[in-house]
Order: sequence, then structure tokens, then C-alpha cells
Amino acid sequence: MDGWDEVTPPRADQPQRGLISHCYRMLGSITEAQEVAARTDSLAAATLACLPLAASRPLPTDLAAASNDPEGELHQRPEVLWLEPIPDDLADDRPIDLEYVAALQRLPAPERAAVILHDLEGWSPDRITDLVGPVSPVHLSSREGPPPDPVLLARYQEAFEQYDVPAIVEFFTDDTIWEMPPFTSWFRGARNIGRLISTHCPAKEAGDQILVPLKANGQPGFAVYMRDPADDIHRAFQIQVLTLTATGIMHAVAFFDLTLFETFNLPDLLTTLPKNPYEPQPSLHLGRADKHHE
Repeated sequence: MDGWDEVTPPRADQPQRGLISHCYRMLGSITEAQEVAARTDSLAAATLACLPLAASRPLPTDLAAASNDPEGELHQRPEVLWLEPIPDDLADDRPIDLEYVAALQRLPAPERAAVILHDLEGWSPDRITDLVGPVSPVHLSSREGPPPDPVLLARYQEAFEQYDVPAIVEFFTDDTIWEMPPFTSWFRGARNIGRLISTHCPAKEAGDQILVPLKANGQPGFAVYMRDPADDIHRAFQIQVLTLTATGIMHAVAFFDLTLFETFNLPDLLTTLPKNPYEPQPSLHLGRADKHHE
């Protein structure tokens, strides 16, 4: 996809969104979830189709301790099947935040199915046993964060687009986690995150990055486009999904899988901007984006 104007926003009717969301919770992959949901017509059938596919899709925090070397080399593991985000346009209205889905991924597939069917769909234990066999009862709780603060998000966006690292780290605390699959290193604390961005981010100055607001997993986020100095075009770079508190950001996951831009119906090259989901009018950043294509 080369431009926003060629794209139709993704939509799914309510029953289909329910099946897609169910499969996504089972599989941790929106790509696989859509494929399974498209060929099934009930929760039972979708569950049975997901069980043999249900690997454990991790985030970097599942694999190692936090790194204390933000300036060090970053190692990738592209062979790992990482947890993916889901666009809000494809999700239902039940718990689907990244933390909850990551916790589901740590359970064996039958227990995962039992939690989803019992806690979210209201199935009885006997009905679950008839479908997936006997499983040990497990309960997972979902964190419900505060409503997205448009002012905070606009300030965060501006800090990145101005490449103002001191302003960026003001949104984080000593406990904030920053991770970025497929890189295995993850970092805790505002100071370490600032050092990471200063060392490894390709941006050098204001205007190198443009952030497009989006919604994923019921959480705020941004598609980040990075200016390519070779042709002065902003190209797909990463998708950030943020977990907010009342005062800032407690967790940021930056997904570097560029195929997710298509999943979110976003172009590979930024030529114009969609409507900001947190504003009634399109962002004025459009003029700056067009400037790089004159």
C-alpha cells in the first residue's frame, strides 16, 4: 500500500468481531485469528480449530530479565512467533488488552480455551470439558486503564515528532517498561528508556518521525513513520501500543513487524494522514507530511 487514500478502514460485523477476538485471544496473532475465524461459524468450532495452532506467543518480558545496557547491541529473534496487537476495529468489547492476552499465552492451550470460554463467554465447566477435555480451573483478571487522555497523547506525539528525548522521558516513571519485539532486550525506567532512544533511534532531528494515532487492544497507540534520508519519504517504522496510568505511561510495546501496518490498514509510505481517533478534526501534521513529498 503506497498511500492512505487507496485504503478502506477495516471493519467486521459484530458476530465476526466476536469470532476474530476469540481466536485472537487463543492464538495471540491477529493474522492467524482472521484466517481461522473466516472458516468457522461458532465459538466451539473456532476453539477446536485454534487448539492445534495455539503456540505460546511471548513478549520480550516473557523471555529474559530487563537489560541495564541501553547503549549496547540489540539482538533480534525473528524466528520467534511474537504476540501481535489487534486493531480496535476488529475487536469485541470484552477484555483484550495486551497484558491480558499475554497472560493467556502463558497457559497451555486447553486451559487458555477454558479461561476464555468460562470467564468471557459464560460457559459452564461441564460444557467446557465436553469440548476441550478436563482442565484445571484458572482465573485471569484484566486491567482496565483510565480513558485515553487526548492532551497527554498529543504531547507524547509532539515530543516524538520533535525528537525531544527529555520531553519523551517525562511521560515515563522508574517502573515504566519499554519492549520492542523482535528485539529481545527490554528496559525499565525513564532514564534507561531515554538512553535507549538517544542511542538507537534513527531519528536525528524534528520532523524525522511522524506519529499517526491508532487504537489497538482497547489501548491508545501510534503508527510511527521514519524519514528515509535517501529520498526524504516517511516509511513505516513501528507500531506502538501504550498502557496508561492516570499520570503517564506504564508500558510501551513497539512492534517492528511491518506487516502489521497492513493489518491496521495503514500505508507503507506516508503521503497523507487519516483522521485522528482522539480528535474531531484531522491533525494539522498533514501539512508537514506533505512537505516531504513536494
